[in-house]
Amino acid sequence: MNHIDTLIRLINQGFSAQVMLKDGSMIRGFRPHDIIARGGVSAGVVVARGLVGGEDRIVPLCDVSGVFSERPRRVLTTDAGFFQRNPVPRGWTRLHPLAVSDGN
Repeated sequence: MNHIDTLIRLINQGFSAQVMLKDGSMIRGFRPHDIIARGGVSAGVVVARGLVGGEDRIVPLCDVSGVFSERPRRVLTTDAGFFQRNPVPRGWTRLHPLAVSDGN
């Protein structure tokens, strides 16, 4: 399973993730909200957007070497204001439309 599929699964399940970066560092508690690409997946510029510790965070998928579910005791809800604070930029495409179809 590639990183996009894993992130989409985590978005659907409401789980946070540990994201391992190619430089060896780890982002813990990343709650993915959506995945966007400049023009489309084939363009090669794809980022996951979400929250870490209540702060908005963008993670370029080209920097990611692994994505692992943290499986919390409870499902985390999407931050209702996230998409208002972070609209999809012009020329970018949301790869996971269900991320905003849940009313948040």
